[in-house]
Amino acid sequence: MLFRKKKETNEVRRRIILTKQITDSVITYAKSCHPNEGILILQGKKEKNLIKVTGLIIPPFSTHGPYYSGFPVYQLPFDLSYIGTIHSHPSRSNNPSLEDLNHFFGLVSLIICYPYDVEDIAAFDRNGNKMDIEIG
Repeated sequence: MLFRKKKETNEVRRRIILTKQITDSVITYAKSCHPNEGILILQGKKEKNLIKVTGLIIPPFSTHGPYYSGFPVYQLPFDLSYIGTIHSHPSRSNNPSLEDLNHFFGLVSLIICYPYDVEDIAAFDRNGNKMDIEIG
């Protein structure tokens, strides 16, 4: 047999840990940007399959509108602690759009949707697969 079937691996999913303070800050920022989208850069550390978010950065020269938010990546200072982004969706969907996936930055993309509460936050990898979130 030339081609073997790949063995299924029990892949451990990445988990995201957000502190209560980070979560409250994201909720406040999303509410203050409504009805436009808002975007923040996540700072943190990756340890094996665990991603800990330790800070938030307002990106320089970011743009916001009812259906978009973004920033010029080349304007960011070099910092290895950037691990991804979080942005808001003024709609009730926290699923990533094709545009979100095409402009993926870092290891993780978090999306918070209206009405901007803790259970409205979702995390996704580069391929759009959902990741587990812990608020602690």
